[in-house]
Amino acid sequence: MRPQGTVDPMASSGRQRLSLPQVTLCAVDARSPGLALQSLQRSRAQVDFARVLLFTHGWSPATQPPGVELIDSGPVRSGAEYSRFVLRELPGYVQTSHVLVSQWDGFVVDAGAWRPEFLDCDYIGASWPEQPDATAVGNGGFSLRSQKLLQAGLDAHIEQVHPEDQVLCREHRVWLEQRHGIRFAPRELARNFAYENETPRQATFGFHGPRNLPRVLDQATLTAWLAELPDAFFRSRDARRLARSLLAHRMSDAACALLQRRQEAGRRDPQTRMLAWAAAMARRLPGLKSKVSSTV
Repeated sequence: MRPQGTVDPMASSGRQRLSLPQVTLCAVDARSPGLALQSLQRSRAQVDFARVLLFTHGWSPATQPPGVELIDSGPVRSGAEYSRFVLRELPGYVQTSHVLVSQWDGFVVDAGAWRPEFLDCDYIGASWPEQPDATAVGNGGFSLRSQKLLQAGLDAHIEQVHPEDQVLCREHRVWLEQRHGIRFAPRELARNFAYENETPRQATFGFHGPRNLPRVLDQATLTAWLAELPDAFFRSRDARRLARSLLAHRMSDAACALLQRRQEAGRRDPQTRMLAWAAAMARRLPGLKSKVSSTV
C-alpha cells in the first residue's frame, strides 16, 4: 500500500498517480452537470480519492460513471444558492479529513505537483493577485478544505454566505483564525497548489477559471464543451475572457463558435463585435492568431 499523499509513476502514461484516501473530491452543478462530471473524471485520472461526489438535480448521464456518486442536491439555480449549499449542506456529506471542491472549469492537471503541506492547511485555493498577503488566499472554485473549516462555516455568526470564498477568505478570515483556529495557506504555497487569475510560475496541482481552459484542453475538446454550456455563461465576463484566451492560444475556430453563441445570447456590445471580427480574421489569416487577442 502506498503511503498517504504520495505519488507513484503510472506505467501506462508515464504520469504520476496520487493516492489521497483522506480527501473527498466533489462538484456542485445543476446547470452544466455533464461538464462537471468530465472535470471530476479528469481529476480522477491522476488521483485516487476516498470518494468522488457530483451534486446535481434533475439530471443523470446515459451510463452511470464509474467511481462517481451522483447525489440530488435539490435545485441550485444561482451563485447564491451554490454558496449556501457549499457552506451549509456540503459538510453533512464529507467524512474525510479534507474535501477538494472543484467546478466544471477546474481540475487536477499535475498530480506530481502535490505537496504534503497542502494537508496542513484548513483552506487552500488559488491566490488572488490583487489582494494583500493577509487576504490573498483564495479562490473557491478549486480549493482544498479541512473538516475544521467545513464545521467553522456552519457557525451562525456567518450570516451572509455569498460569495462563499470571499465570505470565508476575506470578510471572515480574521474571525475564523481567531475563533476557530483556521489556518489559511500562505500565498506562495497557494501558488504551488493552483492558479486562476495569474499566470502560473511553476507546475501546479490544479487550476480554475474558463480563461485557463486553453492551457489544458485542445480545441476540439473545448468546442465540444462550449456546446454544453447554457446561454447565461455566454453572456458573462468569463465568456469574453475565454474568447481572448482562445485567440491567444491560436484556437480561432473555438473563439468564433463562442462569440457567435455570445451574440445569439444577446451580447452585441462593441467589445464582443470586435472580438468576433478578430476571430474571423484569425481564422482566415492564421498568421494573425497570436496577435489579435492583444489588440481588443
